[in-house]
Amino acid sequence: MNRPPLAAGTRDNPLPTTPDTVPAGCSWFTDPDGALCLSPGCMARIQDPEAQCLCDTLTARLDLLTEKLRELEERQRYADIWWHTLTAVVLEHPDGRAIRNETCTRTGR
Repeated sequence: MNRPPLAAGTRDNPLPTTPDTVPAGCSWFTDPDGALCLSPGCMARIQDPEAQCLCDTLTARLDLLTEKLRELEERQRYADIWWHTLTAVVLEHPDGRAIRNETCTRTGR
């Protein structure tokens, strides 16, 4: 049995949104009774359709946190290189074993 194509803008086939209409996380559709309905992409609008949409705000926060994570990962890479280089220098030093033992003693390891 062939099903007719779903009409665009219905609950089962919502219209895509553009930056000029609503935030990317939300979409509007017309229900079978002809009422325009919001399909929210954020919790704020799920609870109150008139609330300010947070989709763009959440995207901006995600972008900011992603950049911060990238910076922290870069700092950690630098710290790892520095630590491994320092460890190698200490172990190659004539008093390297004594330095390592003293460090372990002072740090409780």
